[in-house]
Amino acid sequence: MQCYTELVAPTAVSNAVALPFVAPGATNLVVAKTSLLQVFTLKTVATDVKPSSANPRLDTGAIEGPESVHRVENTAKLVLLGEYPVSGTITSLQRVKALNTKTGAEALLVSTQDAKISLIEWDPLNYRISTVSIHYYERETTNTLPFGPSLADTPSYLSVDPSSRCAALKFGTKHLAIIPFRQSADDLADEDDLDTPPPTKAPVTGTDAQFETPYSASFVLPLTALDPALTHPVHLAFLHEYREPTFGIISSNKAPSHGLLDERKDILNYTVFTLDLDQRASTTLLSVTGLPFDIFRVVPLPLPVGGALLVGANELVHVDQAGKTNAVAVNEFAKLSSNFAMADQSDLGLRLEDCVVEALDHTNGNMLIVLNTGRLAILSFRIDGRSVSGLSVHLVDSTHGGHQLKTAANCAASLGRGRLFLGSEDGDSTLIGWSKKTSQTRKRSHAQMIAEDAELSMDEEDLDDDADDDLYADEAPVIKQTTSQAADSSGPDSYFFRVHDNLFSLGPIKNVCLGKYATDLSENDLEPQLSLLASVGRERASKLAFINRELTPSPLRTVEIPHAQAVWTACAKRAAPRGLPKPTDGTQNPEAQLASDMQFDQYLITCHADEDGAESSKVFKIDNEVTDTKQGDESMSYTEVTGTEFEGEGETLDVGILASGTRIVQVRKHEVRSYDADLGLSQIFPIIDEETDAELTVVHSSFCDPYLLLLREDSSLQILQVDKSGDLDELERGDAALASKWLSGSVYRSEKTGDKALVFLLNAEGGLAVFELPNLEQPVYEAPSLSVLSPVLSNESAPRRNVGKETLTELIFADLGDATAKLPYLILRSSADDLIIYEPFHHPSAPSIASSPFTTNLKFRKVPGLHMPKFNEDASLQKPAPLKFLPNVGGYSTVFMAGGSPSFVVKDASSLPRIVSLRGKGVLRLSGLNSRKCEAGFAWVDTDGTLREGQIPDGTRFASNGWSIRKFSPFPEHVEVQKIAYHSERDCYVITTQEEVDFYPPEDDPRHPAADEEITLRPKSLLFRVHLYDARADRIIDTYDIPPYELITSMEVMPLEVSEITHQHRLLVALGTISQRAENYAAKGCIYTLEIIDVVPEPGQPETGKKFRVFGREETKSGITALMGIAGLVGTAQGQKIMIRGLREDGSCLPVAFLDAQCYITSLKTLASSKLWIAADAWKGLWFGGFGEEPYKLSLFGKSRSQMEVISAEFLPFEGQLYILLIDADLDIHVLQYDPEHPKSLSGQRLLHRSTFHLGHMPTSMTLLPSTLSPFAEQNPDEDMADSDSEPSKPATLNHILITTQTGSIALLTPLDEATYRRLSALQTTLSSILEHAAGLNPRAYRSVESEGLGARGIVDGDLITRIYELGAGKRLEVLGRAGAEVWGMRSDLEIIAGEGLAYL
Repeated sequence: MQCYTELVAPTAVSNAVALPFVAPGATNLVVAKTSLLQVFTLKTVATDVKPSSANPRLDTGAIEGPESVHRVENTAKLVLLGEYPVSGTITSLQRVKALNTKTGAEALLVSTQDAKISLIEWDPLNYRISTVSIHYYERETTNTLPFGPSLADTPSYLSVDPSSRCAALKFGTKHLAIIPFRQSADDLADEDDLDTPPPTKAPVTGTDAQFETPYSASFVLPLTALDPALTHPVHLAFLHEYREPTFGIISSNKAPSHGLLDERKDILNYTVFTLDLDQRASTTLLSVTGLPFDIFRVVPLPLPVGGALLVGANELVHVDQAGKTNAVAVNEFAKLSSNFAMADQSDLGLRLEDCVVEALDHTNGNMLIVLNTGRLAILSFRIDGRSVSGLSVHLVDSTHGGHQLKTAANCAASLGRGRLFLGSEDGDSTLIGWSKKTSQTRKRSHAQMIAEDAELSMDEEDLDDDADDDLYADEAPVIKQTTSQAADSSGPDSYFFRVHDNLFSLGPIKNVCLGKYATDLSENDLEPQLSLLASVGRERASKLAFINRELTPSPLRTVEIPHAQAVWTACAKRAAPRGLPKPTDGTQNPEAQLASDMQFDQYLITCHADEDGAESSKVFKIDNEVTDTKQGDESMSYTEVTGTEFEGEGETLDVGILASGTRIVQVRKHEVRSYDADLGLSQIFPIIDEETDAELTVVHSSFCDPYLLLLREDSSLQILQVDKSGDLDELERGDAALASKWLSGSVYRSEKTGDKALVFLLNAEGGLAVFELPNLEQPVYEAPSLSVLSPVLSNESAPRRNVGKETLTELIFADLGDATAKLPYLILRSSADDLIIYEPFHHPSAPSIASSPFTTNLKFRKVPGLHMPKFNEDASLQKPAPLKFLPNVGGYSTVFMAGGSPSFVVKDASSLPRIVSLRGKGVLRLSGLNSRKCEAGFAWVDTDGTLREGQIPDGTRFASNGWSIRKFSPFPEHVEVQKIAYHSERDCYVITTQEEVDFYPPEDDPRHPAADEEITLRPKSLLFRVHLYDARADRIIDTYDIPPYELITSMEVMPLEVSEITHQHRLLVALGTISQRAENYAAKGCIYTLEIIDVVPEPGQPETGKKFRVFGREETKSGITALMGIAGLVGTAQGQKIMIRGLREDGSCLPVAFLDAQCYITSLKTLASSKLWIAADAWKGLWFGGFGEEPYKLSLFGKSRSQMEVISAEFLPFEGQLYILLIDADLDIHVLQYDPEHPKSLSGQRLLHRSTFHLGHMPTSMTLLPSTLSPFAEQNPDEDMADSDSEPSKPATLNHILITTQTGSIALLTPLDEATYRRLSALQTTLSSILEHAAGLNPRAYRSVESEGLGARGIVDGDLITRIYELGAGKRLEVLGRAGAEVWGMRSDLEIIAGEGLAYL
């Protein structure tokens, strides 16, 4: 019984499509990341470019100045609207114009692996996607051959007719499902020629329009019904410019084969069929035979070119509507592998495997080719009259931006106006822009620039007027091409490419290890004990990544201030003297200009409490002078400011800046004091009761220039406003403001609210009220049911029946985001320190600020996400500081929650708000700090009263669930990182890398003739190296080269016995290799053992005092495929044997025991320091055994069922039982148990198969990790109380398995006891029927648990359990009641399964 939970969602992009989705004129990008769907919108940002980086391209506006050219570029950025986990593996995304969508925009078709199609639209009422229908065809393949491939093993892809008349899904071996879409009367009229009268079809009106589905009945055809020769389809796509739905398909009557090339050369056919949807029949329009065998894709081409482009590995073929072909060979192998007539451009030497082809320029039909190396190429067509007379391919050089992509793309989406999104599974995805060099240099007017920034419709017809995204564009009107292309204006050389934006990706994670975290300071109590170092990305995008659960700030310094309780920073400027005229020529005093550019904080204000409880405040001057002092220098302490009028006695509650930055305001218990920039007292404003003149105590404050909100101990509200002279006056309160008791409040003002200040208030009943200042008479917006925490919050009246409510203690309304996009969010804090985040939206539509206020039609949507606050019993944290808005921390606009679980709420443009925990002890108070030595950082006081400064480390990104990730590479770009391991004794990492080199056969090989030497497009081999990396110094210390043609298959750092006499153990690096010289040479192997020794370091570089020394090198007759360390010996998978080898003093590595495996082992693992091992392979499944030392002997204990293709496996001991988990090639997790006493296990020879669970991601590693939390039974001691007189048992330990995948996701597998399993399983069953599932897919069908009938228990889907917080408070209690769970019991369960036990990360 286990629970599977995804800690980090997948990040590698598998599919993408651009469409107007949320509104008819919008430009949206929908991205699929295997099992995650994300909807983006585009935002254009004007960025200044320094003259030094000026390129001679005309894609920018130049404002000529006296000394330099000032350039402005319009850069498109992706802004996330929503993300939705999908219970399935997404295989295709397509856009379709469906009738009667809720927004009037287009709809989205999503196909998943098991032949399902979901039709999705945007729901503006709930501000999320909504499923219109789901169509599934899984059962349609029952008539296939019994020995044919399964549905999951055959590629399925979706194609949609350009006019949205139908969609076709190819699935199974040769099945085609067709969904016709209903057309409006206007579309049907447009399709007919002008001389044909439109059909007399009455438009659907009234109630009929609402109930008519946008599609009609779908049907499934075997492809052989269209043409008996379509037995081996390769690819199909719908074509443009046909009156009926028409598609082109590549197929053959035999399977294409490289090995049988002499027999099956040019066997592919391209056939065009037109469909009659009413009669469910088809007509063959044309057929082209004898095409090269390596064509793998059909790309339909719109006008002015038309027809289809067929993409092969070595050539490109264009077929027009009449069947006329033009082809071009792009490497020397095209002519060798095909007799098809083609133009010769073989000198390009391109490999077109896995390339992506996307329309580039709709004026001339040019296409962009993205090769599998990331290089860009442009395909242009020679057009004579209306027919294509030739193709030419042109590589984009580096001066035109052709080398900017680091990795291959696997999908592309054209966003119009010169912008393309290229999704990648090998690294970060990229949004690129292109511009054309033209002969015109006329500057555009301001109105033209604004019109360009306005989002255009993405309809196919509108794409013809494809303006550039930059400030100069081709102004010529679009005309149909009737002459040959002019080379200068639209030739391939005229395109310039640049990167606009990147989508962060962690995939593929190839290897992980646990090691020490890397920071500059050695003794830093903020450091985690360990960090996860991963090798991520492929080829030029290959990087290393430090992955941690919490944010570890790069600490600058620690200041011991005794008994500190709170900290604030302040920066004020002197008010301009009255009557001084402002300069009219736009010039500025140079000092003032410098001050505005670099507005550093001047003062640091602290609050203290002595042992006897006496409270005081101090002001310190922040030193912003330019000095050479090193960061982290302890000698730089703050200098206390004395002799000012600042009131130091008594407690300070808050400090803020008002009056346009000229007043520092100090909020105290019974008064508010205002100071000028030199801390001279300007005003004292007492807090008194208006009726009794009694002093009142302030309990809460919120600053927003020119207002200060105060909440007093009697829960009354007082708002002060700064007048023109800088003095504070009280605003008149109306009946509504006086009548309620207020718990918390926040003042917000920005462009979104039309520069009007809004005050958001939480009342004692848990309702929300919003006033528009300065009017406090009547709230402009009320949501009485806020504390119900429903998924969508509106201003409707409170629910009548007594539903459960959450106890809310605080709210804040503030901007979250980065430099690209800042959006307001409503953040609520509960009494249990949970943070609930709501995103505001407007329905029916967003108000234009001039006409209607921000609160008109305002609604809020709850942001999904799970954050479990840490439990802290520190008495000083019983009354935590309020939520704090920080406008700039490392470039983020963020909100901080102090207390026992200190956390930032962080958001960047392409992600949802994340709650990121701050590592370390509880925080009493935190404030933003911007000084010369700590730019965009923060200062905080922890529970010890220590004042610390820190920053977010450079390059840190935050993944889902708040994990912090820092990607970096100490290697050149062409080097790809492979395996990594940590050497604990030397505190450094061992890293293996590979780089591609040309392969040459051995000179004495008679099978390779001399003609092979003349090949320019050489086959590739890999060159491996082993590096020693010091994380603290961030540099490579030493490198050991592996001989050419020898591939490293495995690397481990293991303690080995290095002497048979003294039995001394040393920590050594063991490498297993396999040598591949040519196919007729035996694949030999080699075992290297490397020792890290001390050498004399270079002067001033102590980290260079380590070096590799080869301890031993032993060649073997067969290749080494896996390694393990067992009892001080090396376990090797060598050929078809498992061997245990021992080291001798001379470095030789001799075998001491072996076991015949009869197959090639891919994975070897041992269980900690025990002598138990598992071996896995692709054919015989998994073997489990042990190792005995006297005599040396390998014993086999049990096996899994055979023919199980194992990718990865790991032990999982729990409650005295031994479980073995493995993941196979079908991406299923299998749970096996070794139980020799069970009758069905045949005395343990057969491993019992307990359950199966579909993972959906290709795994790369499984790692057994200990948990810092106690097991479930101790978390809930009421469930089984032990006898009081029984002996105290040894504390039980809990282990997890950490799973990393190629899609960039990180997951955790946790074993469950019986009571917890029942509780979570009941919860899963209830939630799966209550929650809304994206794309209408069933999570239980996706995970599809099965067993071998041993009364086995399934694996609980923790992703479903963690979504319980999407429900409202009352519904959540109801669900827990049905499952028989308590609130606090569920919280402790969630803590364990959500990875809180990995506290050492």
